[in-house]
Amino acid sequence: MFDDDLMLPKATIVKAIKERVPEDMKVGGETSDLVVSCCTTLIHVLSSTANEISERNKRATIQPEDVVQAAKELGFESYIPVLEKALDEWKSEKKEAKDLKNKKAASLNGMSQEELIKMQQQLFQQAKDKAQGGAME
Repeated sequence: MFDDDLMLPKATIVKAIKERVPEDMKVGGETSDLVVSCCTTLIHVLSSTANEISERNKRATIQPEDVVQAAKELGFESYIPVLEKALDEWKSEKKEAKDLKNKKAASLNGMSQEELIKMQQQLFQQAKDKAQGGAME
């Protein structure tokens, strides 16, 4: 149905299946293939619908809210709370990463990168002048 390049990695799906079924239950190869195909189809339909929503809103980029709306339009209303929770967690993780990056940047003695480079150049110049002055003595 789909080109192999467009399929989800089978190993990832099999791992997800194994995490959700009892340890004593076996999952056949054909079953795994079917689940991979179903997951791939779902993602294609969901992303295509989200793309249509984005285009209706005259945007060239699919937003996370478009995916949530697509799920609603496709009849997956019962999954909306899970999707919204995942979206909130993703936004929170993204904000934390940004805050950490800003905190690291601010921890450089409150100096901008440009100021630090200027200070470094001044220190190199002072060391060079000192070395040249010492060589003349």
